[in-house]
Amino acid sequence: MNGAVVIHCPEMPVPLFNNATNINVDDDEAENLLNRVINYFSSRGFPFACFRISPLTHPRSFTSLLEHYGFERKQGYEQSVMVFQEEPLEDKLNPAVKVKEISEEEIDLFDRLLITSFEMPIEWKEVFDKITLEWRRKGAKHYLAYVEGKPVGTTTLFSLMKTGGIFSVGTLKEYRRRGIGTTLTVHALMDSIDEGNDLHTLQTTKGGDAERLYKKIGFEIDHTISYFAKKF
Repeated sequence: MNGAVVIHCPEMPVPLFNNATNINVDDDEAENLLNRVINYFSSRGFPFACFRISPLTHPRSFTSLLEHYGFERKQGYEQSVMVFQEEPLEDKLNPAVKVKEISEEEIDLFDRLLITSFEMPIEWKEVFDKITLEWRRKGAKHYLAYVEGKPVGTTTLFSLMKTGGIFSVGTLKEYRRRGIGTTLTVHALMDSIDEGNDLHTLQTTKGGDAERLYKKIGFEIDHTISYFAKKF
């Protein structure tokens, strides 16, 4: 859509997968864009419209316009975008955790573990299967973490335009607080460095346990993302 990128995945009806992002219009076009996004979601029978707001959102007054139209900030959805600052990494690896890049044949295992770790509905797996395969064929690396031969965690590295994005760092509940998430993140980060990326970044829930974990690895918060939604 002119002036924004619209992400729409009706199979996963939550703001993270259904929103207008990369908003960049002149002040006099802002209201028109807002109405076009509302019409986009409502015409498809979707239950809400949503906007993803970051420091790059233009115009800066767009948040006030959303609130005027009855959009509300989604509590619990604020995300911290974090950037790695150079620090030693090898000493943060847990030698009891083995990390392996998956093949296409292991996508089913990867996505089942991902969905279980993040406690998402199993019905979403079909969508993740398509996304995981598409990303891999575009150069992404998907990893599984093993403890005593059992797969217990996931993560993904997607490098684009000299930037390494780390996604989907998840660990089965019964294996948390054993350094598995740290080892997965560091492994992907070291691969990102080896690939020659100049920037290494990830996104996580603002103020959560994962944010504190990433700070210990050497990430710092660069900016915050908020979601504003309105039900129909």
